[in-house]
Amino acid sequence: MHKLFTGLCVALLSIQSLAMDKGHHKSHHHRSNSFVTVEVEGLVLSNFRARASIGQMKNSGAYGEIRSNTNDRLIQASSSVAAVVELHEHINDNGIIRMRKVEGGLALEANQSIIMKPGGYHIMLISLHKPLKAGDTMDLSLKFGSGKLIKLSIPVVSVKKMHH
Repeated sequence: MHKLFTGLCVALLSIQSLAMDKGHHKSHHHRSNSFVTVEVEGLVLSNFRARASIGQMKNSGAYGEIRSNTNDRLIQASSSVAAVVELHEHINDNGIIRMRKVEGGLALEANQSIIMKPGGYHIMLISLHKPLKAGDTMDLSLKFGSGKLIKLSIPVVSVKKMHH
């Protein structure tokens, strides 16, 4: 039963990621993300946001961009809003889009950005303690292989505004 539930959640999030691209206009310049870029300890963190809950779904995702001035690795994420927080990616498995946990973390190459976005790398928020509401903020802590621990407060945005 747990595998079925997990499979359904993965399928819904994959479908939602594709659906969020519908109706997006490149000429739309409104920024729904109120996250202020953070520069600390050789890291630049920008465009962080979490997706508001959809109905009764107990899972959500957080996204953003990280740039490091040295080679490093994002090894863990945590938040008080969810029982479990994992680094995930979407992969194409013989034509089927699947989501899976990234073992060993996300490699950061010096002076290159890693972008976490719907349909790609992301931070999975599993078993939310309560629904995430657009307009709220949530805490997110990021732990790196170098020992750096960065604590953020990120905005929660509606599904419609995820790509704007």
